[in-house]
Amino acid sequence: MSKRGKKVGSTLPKRDANVIFSRRAALMSFVGAGVMGAILFRMAQLQAENLISQQYTAAADENRFDTRIVPPPRGVIFDRFGTILAQTSKDYLVAVIQNDVDDMEEVVGRVATILGLDSEWARRAIIRVRGGSRYEPQPLKEGLTWEEFNAINVRLPELRGIVATSADVRAYPYDVVYAHPIGYVQKPTQRDVDLALEDPAAGAARAMYLRNPQVRVGKAGLEASMETVLHGDAGWRKVIVNARGVEQGEDETERREPVRGSGLVLTLDHELQRTAMQNFGEQAGSAVVMDIHNGDMLVMASAPGFDPNLFVNGIGQADFDAYNLDEKKPLYHKTVTGVYAPGSTFKMIVGIAAKQAGVEDDWHVSCGGGFYYGGRTFRCWQRNGHGRVNLHNALKVSCDVYFYQAALRAGPERIAAVSRQFGLGEVFDVSVPNIRAGLIPDPVWWRENRGEPWTGGLTVNYGIGQGAMGVTPLQLAVMAARLGNNGHAVVPRLVRDAPGVREPGPAPRMNGIEAEHLARVRDGMWGVCNEGGGTARRAGDLQLVRHPETGAAVEITPETRGWEPVQIAGKTGTAQVRALTDALRGRHYSTIEWRFRDNALFCCFGPWHEPRYACAVVVEHGGAGSSVAGPIAREIMRATLMRDPSRREPARLAELDAAIAGGRA
Repeated sequence: MSKRGKKVGSTLPKRDANVIFSRRAALMSFVGAGVMGAILFRMAQLQAENLISQQYTAAADENRFDTRIVPPPRGVIFDRFGTILAQTSKDYLVAVIQNDVDDMEEVVGRVATILGLDSEWARRAIIRVRGGSRYEPQPLKEGLTWEEFNAINVRLPELRGIVATSADVRAYPYDVVYAHPIGYVQKPTQRDVDLALEDPAAGAARAMYLRNPQVRVGKAGLEASMETVLHGDAGWRKVIVNARGVEQGEDETERREPVRGSGLVLTLDHELQRTAMQNFGEQAGSAVVMDIHNGDMLVMASAPGFDPNLFVNGIGQADFDAYNLDEKKPLYHKTVTGVYAPGSTFKMIVGIAAKQAGVEDDWHVSCGGGFYYGGRTFRCWQRNGHGRVNLHNALKVSCDVYFYQAALRAGPERIAAVSRQFGLGEVFDVSVPNIRAGLIPDPVWWRENRGEPWTGGLTVNYGIGQGAMGVTPLQLAVMAARLGNNGHAVVPRLVRDAPGVREPGPAPRMNGIEAEHLARVRDGMWGVCNEGGGTARRAGDLQLVRHPETGAAVEITPETRGWEPVQIAGKTGTAQVRALTDALRGRHYSTIEWRFRDNALFCCFGPWHEPRYACAVVVEHGGAGSSVAGPIAREIMRATLMRDPSRREPARLAELDAAIAGGRA
């Protein structure tokens, strides 16, 4: 084919192809330059902004650093003379870092074997730790003994992901002795976290803090009610983390140390508190000792106790069931939540009310063992009767028949009014939770709550502290204190020195309580403990005498036997918890089911020559107050009078806290 025969346009001329390529290259270069220019401009803009606001530097740091909370040590709790009752100490624990574990079931199972725990514990531990961070140690078991801690430590090379360490934890060196007044701390619950989230002042920051596995909060006693004082301020540290949040180091320049919580100095005397708890033995009940002038509670014992250390790291189900199912209720703070019929300890109130109603000192009744009223016979505890008795002798021998009739003379309204003057039915804020008021009924209350009129039979029962009424051991102690100080409305307190706590002023005099009426009742109480026929002669036999030079109470010895005896004034009480038939009462007392036996009570004040202390003891289902509660009160009062703590200089919180901070205590 000739050159003319070739197709025209089958290929572009070389010059045209070069032109097109040059145009495209120029276009691409222009676009690329524009994009690069925009990027460079934006980078310059961001750099300029960052120079001013540091916004992006901070964002980068947030990805590289993490803030870890450091829980503060709780404030130390002291007795009145500086004995440490609750403190922060080292706790040994074994933990797991989930991200470092290949087989969680296998490694936790091996930990369980080393510690002598079963597979159920291992299963529960795995469930618990899987709810926490994968990159921080999650506690498997806390409260390890030194031997358990070492057993884990020596096997760490073969336990990948397991760490053995120590942490600060709350410790109670005297366990059961102060379990109820001091209480205990526990790990926060989900409810605690939810409540924090609902609080606009705390919010997410508080909730995040509560999720820290080392945090504990007060759950009972002073630990709960004084949480804001004891807790302190959390610290924090800035740690370096990788992209997965694993800690790689720490920025030592960015750290705030936690601040220990403030301490508390209590009014309690450790030696007396321990004496009270020891004297209860296997019995259940409560004992309170008060300074009758300033209200200091020197003893606040509730028996049996429990070990608060078991709650700090989470009490086991077996231990909790043992406490919770015990019929003597060791978890129950009987001093403020136990409500009991006062029995014959109420007779002083009835006596004062009768005097207010105009009953003369020489008014006598004849006790033949019972009092017929309203179609039935109200019996005296002494079946053969007490014969002819007045107020003094009726208190001394605890004659029921006298007080049946005295109550009718006084009337229920007056008896209730006098009761309340002496602190019965009143809630005293002594800085612990769940304080109950008890019940002092009157005709108005009865009509409003029972829907029926008050009857004379109720008044008769009122006369001996039985029926629909109840008081707490704390209220009984207040009553005894106000009798002992001759009619001043002293108020109890448990915290002696703490932020915001002030020294109380003089107790005001009670309205309408005449000194002459008090004198007649106080004399009767003295007879109870010191005269022939008194129901508490055993409790009144302190075997103490008064030192002629110092006035101190000292034990009787051949050399001191001629010195003036130290005496107390008191009153026994035996209160039914269930009406027992004659046949049942005729059985040997030990054969009656424990929960149906009478409660035993005793209250007193002393020393008689110069009253300073009041004591109340309640023994649940103990039987007769004279033979059970009285002897316990005797040992407590004997120790109190010999020790005489109110005349010794108490410890000062500022000095104790400074010693703790300086490592000297």
